[in-house]
Amino acid sequence: MQGSIRSIYSNEVLNRIFCYFMRTVLHLQDSGIEKLPLENDFEEPLKSYIDIAVDLIIDGQPAEISSLILDAEYDAILSGKAVSVKTVMSLRLIRELSWHIHYDEDYYGYLLSTVNLWGNEVFEYASRTFYLNLSEEIKERYQINNLINDIPKELFRLEDY
Repeated sequence: MQGSIRSIYSNEVLNRIFCYFMRTVLHLQDSGIEKLPLENDFEEPLKSYIDIAVDLIIDGQPAEISSLILDAEYDAILSGKAVSVKTVMSLRLIRELSWHIHYDEDYYGYLLSTVNLWGNEVFEYASRTFYLNLSEEIKERYQINNLINDIPKELFRLEDY
């Protein structure tokens, strides 16, 4: 494979999806599902798929139901169409992030493990807003304070979620 995973697969849409779900995590951490769903200005079919994925989180659907619905919607979007790798990656990312946020006891680990696909916009958002707003327990568990210490305080955007 020529080039890094990031240079091959990272793109503006994936960056927006990562930031959207980072914001979702921060809202869940602060107020549960009360402030969800967040504004979603993605293009179709991503817009509808995110709406469904987040609605399943809000509704508290069991894993078996969510899996059936997300897989059926995914298949319906892809059936009979030539779809780019970018769109398929975006749909899969939405499914995986929503799935892990809804069902993992510690979904931060999954989100942080996707770092090799983050573009500059995601790193900027994570550094200026996401990391700073995580609970002290999560910061400690994932050694995020080490990252925060290197960021100039004037760049922080604590309210940007």
